[in-house]
Amino acid sequence: MCACQSTITSDKVEQRIIFPSYSAQYDEAAQTLTATVTFQTDNESGEYIKLSSDSYVFFNQDAMERKSDKERPCYYFFEKTGVTSCPESVMFNYNNDEGRIFGNQLSIKPIQISEVSLSRNQDNLVKYKGSPLTEDETISLVMCKDEHQYEISPEVAENNMLVISGNMLQELKAGTYDAHLQRTSYSTSVKAMDRGGNAVTTYLSKIYKITIQ
Repeated sequence: MCACQSTITSDKVEQRIIFPSYSAQYDEAAQTLTATVTFQTDNESGEYIKLSSDSYVFFNQDAMERKSDKERPCYYFFEKTGVTSCPESVMFNYNNDEGRIFGNQLSIKPIQISEVSLSRNQDNLVKYKGSPLTEDETISLVMCKDEHQYEISPEVAENNMLVISGNMLQELKAGTYDAHLQRTSYSTSVKAMDRGGNAVTTYLSKIYKITIQ
């Protein structure tokens, strides 16, 4: 249990100004499901809040552990390993100091591609499997070779196609890279009190072999 310095206890603030931020991630390669929640005053730039003994937050019915790091003096964390498939949805339950319970069910959206060859001299169309990407989502292709990491942001076209232009690949040398896709969904439609809150879910795909020509 961390000391959570530079925080205020939840029973010392008006419950209506507590701003929760929920985050869940599934890593297919590592077979790991993680979740994080922070509570702050007014918005995501406000003072960090430590829950009192009369309030709590659960992830999929498991109590979350209070932690701290250099950037966040107090946050709540859960991790489960050996998760062989991505859950269709996850559930956060937050009980505040007034006894009100806020349940937020979030979706983690998988995305998959096949191992492909990409050319630096033309636009490349890559078919993906998964639900169509929306305006509230971003997609990144992260490629690694010789301990160097490169991240590009493909454009999204119709019919579940990703467009990777030759210009995006100019800094990459020819060869084979280990790569994965990262799909991130954002939402402010969370159940909370006056100040609202936000939610982010991320899917990290398995590792692919991507050849750059």
